[in-house]
Amino acid sequence: MARVLVAEDEAFTALALVDELERQGHQVQEARDGEIALVLLSTFRPDILVTDLMMPKVDGAELIRSVRGHPGRQIPVILITGVPMTKLPGGIGFDAYLGKPIDYPKLGRTIERLLAA
Repeated sequence: MARVLVAEDEAFTALALVDELERQGHQVQEARDGEIALVLLSTFRPDILVTDLMMPKVDGAELIRSVRGHPGRQIPVILITGVPMTKLPGGIGFDAYLGKPIDYPKLGRTIERLLAA
């Protein structure tokens, strides 16, 4: 399957995401903030990024902008947040949005769709 980087600061949500994605057959690495995620982008080299919006140090919007601004390998980004889509800051550039609470079957389908594109 895929190498998935999960950036989520809330411990229970991060654990649930990692467990579910591993159950779906993915290799998963987690980061509890965007700063750690930025390091893991180069060392883990994920196929896809799943990120929360509101995190300490580097938030999800800044993380996504960093990913999009990096020349070379572009990876799909799934934004998972409790912030309604209508209230998201502009210019983030994610590929898919999933609200919280997370619909795990939909997350799996979204990963498959983005990686097939």
